[in-house]
Amino acid sequence: MTHPPEVLHRRRLDAHHHLWSAARVARGDYPWMPTDGPLRGDHLPEHLAPALEASGVGGTILVQAAPSVEETRFLLRLAHATDFVLGVTGWVALDRPEDAELLAELAADDYLRAVRPMIHDLPDPNWITRPQVHANLERLHELGLRFEALTRTEHLPALHAALEAVPGLPTVINHLSKPTYRPDADDQWRQWMLRLAERPSTWCKFSGMLTEVGPGWSPTQFQPYADFLLETFGADRVMFGSDWPVSSQLLAYTDVVALTDQLVTQPRPAEADAFWAHTAERFYDVRAPAAATTPRSDQPPSS
Repeated sequence: MTHPPEVLHRRRLDAHHHLWSAARVARGDYPWMPTDGPLRGDHLPEHLAPALEASGVGGTILVQAAPSVEETRFLLRLAHATDFVLGVTGWVALDRPEDAELLAELAADDYLRAVRPMIHDLPDPNWITRPQVHANLERLHELGLRFEALTRTEHLPALHAALEAVPGLPTVINHLSKPTYRPDADDQWRQWMLRLAERPSTWCKFSGMLTEVGPGWSPTQFQPYADFLLETFGADRVMFGSDWPVSSQLLAYTDVVALTDQLVTQPRPAEADAFWAHTAERFYDVRAPAAATTPRSDQPPSS
């Protein structure tokens, strides 16, 4: 199935993907990764570029996947050497006094756009409310950087409290904050996402859905969440992220784009340009070039 011409987008920006090498995986940099399988190989710019071209994606934000400053420096080097990477979201612990100086050092690289501390892997659900973290969030804001919140539902009350204390800090919630995709189990998620959406400086990435559900997923599971997100945050604060290569365990990159088109763009063609490019461009202060080819709009598989 193809879209009518008016919803073919001039630009597309992927606001959330990863890159790593097999050598970095083998030495244990990614403790969350399965001990075997396709994720453990090289996933480098040359492996992603053909899928970007086939999907009409002209630029990307490269996001950290390991809790180390060394990986952040690796991603910044990749960004300098890769045409399609427009910015990097790196990692800093944020709970140490010395992190303020480290933030300033990393921020000297124009490719660094945001910091993500991987909250959902930390044992304390209230970690973000600690005084030292608050001080470093303030420093992040002073440096003109953005904050990325990798959370689950149980972290949202503390996230809301922390952001109330730094009201101007541009923040994007990753992967919809990982709801269960079972409507009867997500009442708390909806409550806190509504409260976070009331903050003009809080945004959300439409990404990471497939791996939360796993094999047997269906578009009908995701449609209510897509509708909720766009009704609460609006297309001017919701952006596309592929979560490649993690998402490739379930769908090819081009099919992730097609599924997202089905869930978001087809019901709301007037909001397509914001969702696919303008929102992420404003949040990260970047500009996505037009891709070399017209994106395909085939109907994705149902599972």
